[in-house]
Amino acid sequence: MPGTTQYEVLLDFTNDTHDCATVQLQRDYGRNTGAIVLLHPGESVTLVLDAGTVYKYALKTRSRVANVTARAWRDVRCTVSQLFPSGAPHAPHSSASSEPLRPVQGITVDQLWRDMRFCIWNDA
Repeated sequence: MPGTTQYEVLLDFTNDTHDCATVQLQRDYGRNTGAIVLLHPGESVTLVLDAGTVYKYALKTRSRVANVTARAWRDVRCTVSQLFPSGAPHAPHSSASSEPLRPVQGITVDQLWRDMRFCIWNDA
């Protein structure tokens, strides 16, 4: 009887912007759960994921939020700037678009939006 071997992959988010960024589980976004990672410019966080399993995160810098889905079969490196297209930094991205944004293999940007509730910058 053939068995399946479960293995882990690494997902590395690096903050390559000039502002702080946060990484949080999407289901916890906006809640006071304490499960949030603050990345200063140049810092990174490496998450250990089960290969092929779907994970959903919210990454925020200033008032911009990217809801992303991660499903990887190998190690993935992603910078914060890759999640926010420079051509349209204020335009929301929705699932109604013809093609979802896939900045790197294994990462899909499901939605880009602005959250002014927890923003101390005026970048509207």
